[in-house]
Amino acid sequence: MRLKKLIGLFTAGLMTVMMSVPAVAATTYTPVAGAANVCKFNKYLIMDAGDAVPAATFKFDIAAGTARAAVLDNPATTDVNEGQMEVLEGVVVTNPHTGKVTAPVISDVTFDTTATTYDTLQTGDVDVRRSAAARGATTGGVEFEAGEKYVKKEATVDFSGVEFKEPGIYRYIITEDATTPVQGVMYDNDNDRVLDVYVIDVENATTHVHELEVAAYVMHTDDDKVVANADRGSADVAAAAAALSDKTDGFTNEMNCKDLVFAKEVAGNQASRDKYFKFTATVSCAEIKDDAAFVVSLEDDNELETTDGNADATVADTSATLAAYVGKTNPTTVTGKQLRDGVNFYLQGGQSIAIRGIPSDSTYAITEEAEDYKSEAAVVTGYTDPTATTGTQTIGSIANAKTTDKNVIKTSFKNTRSGIIPTGVLLSVGPWVLLGAVLLGGVIFFAVRSKKKYDEE
Repeated sequence: MRLKKLIGLFTAGLMTVMMSVPAVAATTYTPVAGAANVCKFNKYLIMDAGDAVPAATFKFDIAAGTARAAVLDNPATTDVNEGQMEVLEGVVVTNPHTGKVTAPVISDVTFDTTATTYDTLQTGDVDVRRSAAARGATTGGVEFEAGEKYVKKEATVDFSGVEFKEPGIYRYIITEDATTPVQGVMYDNDNDRVLDVYVIDVENATTHVHELEVAAYVMHTDDDKVVANADRGSADVAAAAAALSDKTDGFTNEMNCKDLVFAKEVAGNQASRDKYFKFTATVSCAEIKDDAAFVVSLEDDNELETTDGNADATVADTSATLAAYVGKTNPTTVTGKQLRDGVNFYLQGGQSIAIRGIPSDSTYAITEEAEDYKSEAAVVTGYTDPTATTGTQTIGSIANAKTTDKNVIKTSFKNTRSGIIPTGVLLSVGPWVLLGAVLLGGVIFFAVRSKKKYDEE
């Protein structure tokens, strides 16, 4: 009887306790979509200080990354990868009925000639600082340095069409499209980036219902990099200081260009030093856009490490210059179409013109109206001789290392105009006139003296 009573009391107490504990319903997440205008990265383009910003468009592809299993702590081992969290494959869904792929979409990046350029590093511009060694190879790596400038623009990754159903780190791989390269651009050898999307569980403060939230988008360079379990990704999600040492903010390319310089030399005793000669420069490349802008240097502009000319802006009126050239101007900028069609320039002896930032695989031809002057081999040190080649020439590729004049193609046109002065009585007029005067004076002297003597007799 006593045992039954004890069991009854225990049961009643247990039921009371159970009734006091609220029932916990199982959580069913409502999928959360990514944002349309939140995930962004920078696109950088480095160029020499004197170059114009090219009218260029860059494209990117995005695909699901590789899932990686968590590496749990094991006291019995010394695995350096212990504590790594699980990484999930990025969500990319293909509709089995329509074949339509639902994936993030990356906007194209287009620069134009009016884009703002920076000749010093700006706060927060991370990827432009990376050295060549950090880019996967010593060739093709680019690094911003003195005498250069860069332009940047944001690309947006639209995740609004993608839904995430569970908390986790979802990995994507972004690759810059270099299959149809932009003319004159040297691409980064490390042309892909890892983009991790952090989806977390949060409790609604009002309803106490657990919901999903896209907390952060983190870009880095190493697909082998995963987040330490001890941090649980918190440093990457909540703070700018990265637990990931290879965080990056974008992609960087460099203009692979040269400056085209042509000069004028004159020689000979009949050559006019103030005469202007007409030159025509033609530069061609299928991918140079008609509205692409190129700087033409006529004089020193005091910019760091730029190639300069020393020509006149306007053709002056000189007695030796053809009247049709007088008043013509040398342009300070030219477009891609103008270069393709041929641009006229005017130079005196000792002057030069520099067209900056021409893509290295372009072809060029420079011709001149020599008039009645004779073309000869150029003698200016460091300049090529245009008489040694004919037709169009290729600008040629350049090395990655910055060296003096590495970006300069120089060609010089030398013309001579000399006359052989014939020998004869007019060769040196002065001495013959003097001798004649002496002889004539002697004749007159003796004639006068003889007449005087005759009169005295």
